[in-house]
Amino acid sequence: MGQGLPKAVTSIVLEKDAGPLFQVGVAEMNGWRPTMEDAHVSVMQDTWGFFGVFDGHGGQQCSSFVAKRLTEELRSQSLPADDAAVKSLMLRIDQEFLDAKQPSGSTGTFAFVVPSAEHITLRVGNIGDSRVLLGRADGSMVEGPGTDGALTTDHKPDNKVEEERIARTGGTVQTIMGVARVNGDLAVSRAFGDAQHKQTGGPAQEDHPVSAEPEFTTITCDPSDFLLLVCDGISEGSFPNRDVVRLAAQELQSKDPEQAAAAVCRKALESGSMDNLSCMIVLLRGCEQAAKSAKKELWPGPFSEPTHGAFRKAYAAMAAKAGFSLEAAVERRYTMASQQAKELSSNASQKQQDAANEKDKEPKSRTESLATLLWTTRNGLEQDSQDPALADLRTELMQFDTGPPSALAEGSVERVQWFKEWLDGTDVVPALDLQNMTRDELLNLVEEDPELLAVARAQGLVDERAMRVVRVVSADELRPAVEAHQTINWDDRLLSICEQRGKVLQDDPSDKTAQVKFRGKICASVWLPWECLVDEWMDLQESAFQPRAVQVAPIDVLQKEVEDNSWISWKAEMAELAGQFAVAIEEEPQYQLTKVQFPPPISLRRYLPTCTLQDSDRSIEELGVIISAEDSESEDDDDDNDVGFDAEDQDDRPATGELQVAAAEEAASLADDGSSPKRQRTA
Repeated sequence: MGQGLPKAVTSIVLEKDAGPLFQVGVAEMNGWRPTMEDAHVSVMQDTWGFFGVFDGHGGQQCSSFVAKRLTEELRSQSLPADDAAVKSLMLRIDQEFLDAKQPSGSTGTFAFVVPSAEHITLRVGNIGDSRVLLGRADGSMVEGPGTDGALTTDHKPDNKVEEERIARTGGTVQTIMGVARVNGDLAVSRAFGDAQHKQTGGPAQEDHPVSAEPEFTTITCDPSDFLLLVCDGISEGSFPNRDVVRLAAQELQSKDPEQAAAAVCRKALESGSMDNLSCMIVLLRGCEQAAKSAKKELWPGPFSEPTHGAFRKAYAAMAAKAGFSLEAAVERRYTMASQQAKELSSNASQKQQDAANEKDKEPKSRTESLATLLWTTRNGLEQDSQDPALADLRTELMQFDTGPPSALAEGSVERVQWFKEWLDGTDVVPALDLQNMTRDELLNLVEEDPELLAVARAQGLVDERAMRVVRVVSADELRPAVEAHQTINWDDRLLSICEQRGKVLQDDPSDKTAQVKFRGKICASVWLPWECLVDEWMDLQESAFQPRAVQVAPIDVLQKEVEDNSWISWKAEMAELAGQFAVAIEEEPQYQLTKVQFPPPISLRRYLPTCTLQDSDRSIEELGVIISAEDSESEDDDDDNDVGFDAEDQDDRPATGELQVAAAEEAASLADDGSSPKRQRTA
């Protein structure tokens, strides 16, 4: 939760399959998440087909397990007789996963498709918040009974029926930072797995706070219609269902279904989605040359963060889905980027030449002709250098210096080996390992993410008073209190934190001390007596927040205010946000932060200091950002998809028992050498 990548992994894995009755195309994109947790199923039998998309959370174990077991079951049996048989199958597979005692969970949406002489029958099922949409060839959507006209209804904890069911089975629904969550944790009310939310209720398997019982809809349609099955990542940004269908229909006029699905994923990313992206398109007509097996293809995206461990890992995982090694994927990407850069540059030159030719046709004096030629040439060069797409491609290619030797053939073993050696020679910052973090590291992670903190508090993992803002007393009060304390020692460097504000990471009632973290010019994590800390809780005023257009402050103001804010830290990539227009969609007065959504091409959501945002005269519509009534819900999926602000700040994460009091100009850190004012503590 809250942990995203510095840039989205936009590689797309395409899969196509076809039979006598159906044609299927699937596109998957990792996006901003550290891992790809989606899975899908396509089973085509002689008289029917089954198609499903499964959106994992907390890991990919559950979605992968469910997809594998459903494929095995449906390939070996006849069409389930009715909804009850399908429900029984889903609950049985859910129980199998629970018995395996693996972590994670998964939503799922699916459709049994049965053609007949008169029409096609769709038996649609849904568990969670993925969706099934039905489109027509003209680009219109068949209006269903579900969410935003879908054939499925999102299972959210604040849905009245779901809320009553959760309460009846011993669970609770808590609204945390505007998002309803089962037991203060899960933002969907139905899912496979999630064993921790299936401990109360019963005795029937479906009678738990989080249930794997599907909800069904049956509808008939025409062979010219098409199905879309999408994970909630497609729907979470400014990309309504009808727009999804319209885009897919446009693409299908000239492209195969998997390519149309890829266009849907790209558009969802541009519309602000921060989640994994999966789209399956099913054409309800067969193909004369049925495929013997599904075929996969990789469209590698920019390899823009080669030194970032999490980005590199996610990029490699997407490549592996299509059967590529990391070096083979990077080699292919280099080839594609080189060709694209050449084409864009050539097009720009051609436009420049065309403009010059048009000018030549106009009668003018010699002096005027020379001035016009010079102006046209200079203007053309400026346009070439200002083309964002071309500039991005050149920046990406520059990291490879002169690139592989021209004698190496594209795709050859030797050329791929060159890229492997380049990768091996690149220093990589390791990805965060959440499962092996110390308690102090986890506390630091929670401390930097208000949403993660709110969930941790709701689940009792962090004390209600932890992460409170405190002010240290003056030196005249601090020194005698520390010197009188039995378990901590005075150090003159503690003078630098007197009368400064910090955040309490944890309390120790046994000796009445608290671990306090400081930021800004002082970077410290120090244990201090309770009596030396004055609480500075900010008044929380609940009010209906109205989204509004804003402009971000210039970079000097933005950087200063971010560095001065206790809850977020400055990252180099924030520089591109300075001066940009965006839409403020949520305010957190207790943190002095506002969540803003940036329109394309930035297409991000970030927390920024409220004081750095100035109201703009521009309209939300003009900025191209759509704010729906359920926007605050859709941006947070099962395991909370909002990247928010970056929380990977390794520089000021002291291990247990260390003192790190560092002025910015000194950047000094001290080990616990016996004279330190902190003592060894076990996590």
